[in-house]
Amino acid sequence: MAALFPVSEKCDGSDAATRRHSDIERAGFFPHTGRMGKTKIPATGEGFLGEIMVHKISRAVGVVDSVTLARDGWPPQIALKLPDGTLKKGRLSDFRDASAKERATISPA
Repeated sequence: MAALFPVSEKCDGSDAATRRHSDIERAGFFPHTGRMGKTKIPATGEGFLGEIMVHKISRAVGVVDSVTLARDGWPPQIALKLPDGTLKKGRLSDFRDASAKERATISPA
């Protein structure tokens, strides 16, 4: 155990917890980093509106038009708007994120 936690030279040795120091520093938590990216929560369906997704069975690529959030044990439901204007509805588990190649087929609106 001593090899994993070398003794710090700055310690006076009074506390065993302060004598053990890892060379690996913990990453700090900064509150501003949470807003940098779009967060998607699959359990509730939050954050999926406007995302490009693919229907797993038909492989239809489209943009998420509406989301019905999960409540009381029911899974989230989404409506995928296809380029021809039709809607493909289903549970969130029926869809997957689009790959870069599939994203290129959708024109930016």
